[in-house]
Amino acid sequence: MTDGPFLTQALLARLTQPGPRLPWLEHWLLDEVWSRARFEAAEDVVRDYLLPGERAVQEMEEILAAAAMRAYDELLAPPTPDRDLRAFLEAGRPSAAVVFDGLSLRELPALLRLADRSGFTVQELGVSTAAVPSETTDFTQQRLRLASRVAPTSLPGRGELRAVGIECAYYDSPRGRRALDATAPALLLWSAFPDQTYRDAEANFDSHFAQIQTYLDTAWQNTVQQIPRGRPILVTSDHGYVFFGHGLSAPRSNAALRPLAARFGGERFARLDGSEPPPGHPDVAVIPSHGVAMLRGRVQVHTSGPDANKLYKHGGLSLMEMLTPWLVLTR
Repeated sequence: MTDGPFLTQALLARLTQPGPRLPWLEHWLLDEVWSRARFEAAEDVVRDYLLPGERAVQEMEEILAAAAMRAYDELLAPPTPDRDLRAFLEAGRPSAAVVFDGLSLRELPALLRLADRSGFTVQELGVSTAAVPSETTDFTQQRLRLASRVAPTSLPGRGELRAVGIECAYYDSPRGRRALDATAPALLLWSAFPDQTYRDAEANFDSHFAQIQTYLDTAWQNTVQQIPRGRPILVTSDHGYVFFGHGLSAPRSNAALRPLAARFGGERFARLDGSEPPPGHPDVAVIPSHGVAMLRGRVQVHTSGPDANKLYKHGGLSLMEMLTPWLVLTR
């Protein structure tokens, strides 16, 4: 990231020129916004890393909404074969994957630091995409190619995964450990961390990001470091979270948000059952092929209830919800 005006002629030309925009946006997020250099240099990870990064992403998403809306269409495409979880597990060699539920690109530098400390070599560093919508059960169906949407807690008993040599283990907390089958062709470890923490009262505050860092080391030790040697290990996530701190949501009037609140409630997406027409709104993407409508960018629909003050949300169509870490390690 650089000082000075965010929107420059060069940036506008890059975003409005023909061709895909997503590859450049991915590099921008990894190399500038959520770079390891920024993370390591931060004296305070909230003040010096989280908040400036989220401001940059908020400004970028407003530019996309105004001048390059087609970039959001690119987020809806299925992942390429080299960024596909099921394809990685079935690549014909012993393999393992760890899915940290709800881990976002902003946590990627912390993963790289843990990899260094525990003696891993980074083979690949990039991004993949969440499912449509960016919900966990949609991810299990689409990315693991299951017959239906299932909760991660059900993965260890899925016969359709065992039939192709994928053994699953579910971790309900960072401290949990499981005995792993070293003879299985593929191991899939699913951790409820950090997604489970976003239900806590601490998720009402930006300091929650710093608290996640304190548990990530434990979750890493009990998952990644327990995988038998000799396997490439993919560390990834099912979706990210958009952060709605003060001034970091899209500036919209109450009149513009009112119809969205009526249709979406406190969610970032709505399933279309045909009982009413899909919402027609410039901040809404309707995806008939998946039967859903999703909020684009950093539009925040205010609601009442226990989740009203939560600063972290997912289920919509934003860069931070749809782009997920893709880190392949060897040891």
